[in-house]
Amino acid sequence: MIEADKILYLRRYLTLIIRSQLHLSRCGITSRSPQYGGYVLEYVHPRNPRPGIYIAAERTYGTTVPHSSQSDIIDHKLMSFRDDVKKGQVSVDGLKEVINLCIKNDYQLPHDIGVLLLKCCGNLLHDLKTTERNHLADQVWHLAKKNAGALTLEYYNTLLGVNKENSLSVNPKKFLTNMNVEPDENTYRLLLNTAIKTSNSEYLWDILSATKDKSVTIYEEAVNMLVQIYMTRNDIAKVEQMITQMREAKLPTTKAYTELACGYARLGDIPNLIKILNEEPQDNANLLRIIKILSMSNNNRHIPVILNFLMISVPALQTEISKIIRELIHANQIVDAHTIINCVAMNNAMKEIVPSFVNSFMNELIILNAPIDDIIKYANDFVESSYKQQALFDVAEISLKLGRKKLCLAIFQVMRHKNIEIRPHYYWPLLIKAYNNKGEAEIYSLVKSMVNAGLKIDSDTLFHYVYPYVNTMNPTVALQKLLLNDVPGTIALTPLLSFLLQQNRLQDIVPLCTSHIRYKVHYKELMKPLVRAYIATKDFKNCIALLMAFPRGQNFVGIFLKSLIKVECPIYIEDLQLLLEELKVRKVKISQTDANILKDRLKKNENFNLTPKVINLIENLVDPSIKDLQIMSHLQYMNTKELTYYLVELKNSTGPVHENYIKNILQKLLISYCLENDIKKIEEIKQEYDACQYKWTPSMKSILFKLYLKNNKLNEAETLLSELQIIPNEFEIDRIVMYATALVKANKPTKAFDIINTVNVIDFKADVQAHCCRLLQVLAQSQYRERTKDMLNLLLKKNCCQVTTELLKPLVAIPLKRDNILEAVDVLVECARKFHKTPLVLEVLIVLLEQKYNLKLHNANNWIKNVYDITSAIHSSRTANTILAIALATLDKTEKLQILLQDHELSMNCLVYYLSTIESNSIIDGLQNILKVANANHVNQNVMCKTLLSAYNKMGDCNRALELWKIMCIKNIKPTEQFKESFTQFLLSNKISFPPQLNRIKVK
Repeated sequence: MIEADKILYLRRYLTLIIRSQLHLSRCGITSRSPQYGGYVLEYVHPRNPRPGIYIAAERTYGTTVPHSSQSDIIDHKLMSFRDDVKKGQVSVDGLKEVINLCIKNDYQLPHDIGVLLLKCCGNLLHDLKTTERNHLADQVWHLAKKNAGALTLEYYNTLLGVNKENSLSVNPKKFLTNMNVEPDENTYRLLLNTAIKTSNSEYLWDILSATKDKSVTIYEEAVNMLVQIYMTRNDIAKVEQMITQMREAKLPTTKAYTELACGYARLGDIPNLIKILNEEPQDNANLLRIIKILSMSNNNRHIPVILNFLMISVPALQTEISKIIRELIHANQIVDAHTIINCVAMNNAMKEIVPSFVNSFMNELIILNAPIDDIIKYANDFVESSYKQQALFDVAEISLKLGRKKLCLAIFQVMRHKNIEIRPHYYWPLLIKAYNNKGEAEIYSLVKSMVNAGLKIDSDTLFHYVYPYVNTMNPTVALQKLLLNDVPGTIALTPLLSFLLQQNRLQDIVPLCTSHIRYKVHYKELMKPLVRAYIATKDFKNCIALLMAFPRGQNFVGIFLKSLIKVECPIYIEDLQLLLEELKVRKVKISQTDANILKDRLKKNENFNLTPKVINLIENLVDPSIKDLQIMSHLQYMNTKELTYYLVELKNSTGPVHENYIKNILQKLLISYCLENDIKKIEEIKQEYDACQYKWTPSMKSILFKLYLKNNKLNEAETLLSELQIIPNEFEIDRIVMYATALVKANKPTKAFDIINTVNVIDFKADVQAHCCRLLQVLAQSQYRERTKDMLNLLLKKNCCQVTTELLKPLVAIPLKRDNILEAVDVLVECARKFHKTPLVLEVLIVLLEQKYNLKLHNANNWIKNVYDITSAIHSSRTANTILAIALATLDKTEKLQILLQDHELSMNCLVYYLSTIESNSIIDGLQNILKVANANHVNQNVMCKTLLSAYNKMGDCNRALELWKIMCIKNIKPTEQFKESFTQFLLSNKISFPPQLNRIKVK
């Protein structure tokens, strides 16, 4: 440690002793005048047995530091400041304080302290303005200069460093002249850096003069910097002059030529740029820099020329080129980045690395949230530029990772147009993102877009990414929502059953078993979850109900029992007897082989005592006529995926393949794909089937005909029509009606009438009714609406349908749509008189009341009374009152509704009917208004609340559901436990916060 530091630390030590003053009473010393012994004496412990030493100490320190001087204070301040700096704590106020103290007291700074204070006047005070920092540096410099001969080389270099940090221009000549020590290379470098930072070319020339014979390195750097400055100013002449001087001085000119080349690039002087590149070859980094300058200076058309100089070493520059592509995109020079990739792609030797550039390009576009149209445009361009299809996959992958739904859907559409297969798992990240954002409403919306895009939704997607994220408390509603979004029931039902079984919800499966038996169920996929659900619940009744509910389910009873009864698994006799007895009650039969296997396993099971009763129960299930089929591998029970794999396996086998086997597989595939509405796969199977010249069965033609109609392939359907009409089977009548509907859509009504005329139905079939209703609806909404009544009469004449309210609705809808209310009333009256039906009576009443209150209809009361009387006569007065109440509530006529409710009773059956068959949002609002106004004497409030919530659930309408809850709270309607659970699940599945009153409900 230097001498100055020793003195400072000693003074600091004495100061600390002063601060730790001891009481005089403890020391045993009487008051003493400060003039005797100075300030130290009072604080030295008196117990020293050697008074001579005591006196010596008193005399020594008393004379050295007679009092607590200002110098001591400055010393202490400086040491404290120095300690703070070492800790990284530089205080502006602290620095100013010590500088001012030193100036005020003419304090001589120790060398190290002076250098430290000077360093603190630069970037260490980054929050202080530059002018203030320069002022503080000047003050410290003046303090340092007061010490004669104290200015060292370290002082000068420190000052230059601070000036550079503060961007203060320094005159090199003046600075070097004023130095009283010899400068070193660092001094020149600091002067150079300061001149560079301030871009002062004059000072750079001065440095050149000063270093010409002293530091070749500094000289070269100064020259190159001058070149850069002149190039920044586009002063080409000066640059050329500098290069000449460098040659004369025998200095390297590589950097100078690089700067000159960059200058030519910036100016767009391509001939001179090419000349330099030919005469003075540049390294790859500089070539990329030139390319970037061309782009940023609007000279991008010359980029391909410069890329030619780079081509030899492109593979080694993969990372650097990717970097410049990203930089150009971030600088909004997207076209130039695209140009670079296209130029590189033209070189066959570079084909392997082009995908990485494309991936980098598309990745940056997506991350920067470029317009979707631009992203697709560039992706398409890469595909058309022989990059194949990887660009589209890159965009899809990045978009999926980032959850960019709109971009994903747009790129999927492009891929479809290019006949690139879109698979369901592409949507899995979007489905999860949809749930996290908005809940099940967004999921169903995404499912709808998948179907509209022609994508076949598979079981895995539904089981893992749809059903777990939607409200399945009422499985029937969940299934209906998928059906409304055009997901085929055959595809939707099996994974729903499997999902419910996984959650051991056998009791929730029963409604599905009774209402959706028309859909095909793949029992093979249900065996494992069904066995697990039974073991967990022992619910044998619902377990057997599921097995018996759908066609071919009974064939799997043997499989189920064999999967359940294992030699190594514990079996309880009571549970087994209940199961076998229920099978007996249901008259379920199994094969003798299955029965023998079951008995054999029970005998070998150490944990089970096989009783005669159990043996008899098993034997009673046996039907000798049942053949022992290998169900799990039989064609009849395979799904489309299994059939496809099996067909490929047969075709690739080396052994003999029976022709009928392939034919049967193709037939099964055709029927399965028709049920799944996979038109693309159907066309593939049809072509293969025809190529093999297999004969088409009537059932295959019929199902294919229906599929063509469903997908608006009228011409293809017409080719099959003549063959279908030959088949004397009423089952085909629904296809004929569907064909007539398609003809109306194709503006061929006359042909539609002709085709219906060919029908001769002996016995009415209920399956045709819905198709007849659809035909009349389509006709009523077309330009041929006037012929709707004629079509109705023809359908009735041909015994294709029966008169129902639904069938007659199109007749009344036609004048309503034309805003001809009186004609609508006339049609309604005729339907009531002729068919004893009142189609769209509510809609008619709403319009009549609306025109009455708007004074648009003369004698409106008579028309209203007429409709009311007809309704009352056909149905009942309570039904008529209810319909009138709904109409008033729909129009928000609260006072009129209250008057009606005072004297008239409502029909709950009628209310529930309209709640279950909502025609419009305005009507459902009217039904909710009735709940607002009516009390418990008028309606069953809990039934209305339950039915309204069910309707809102189907609609996915959270706002109306929350409004319903508010009404219940205002009217003090106590919700049932079922309602609370349904309401809670509805809110949870739609990511809606609970109302305050629901916060205390425990969510299971």
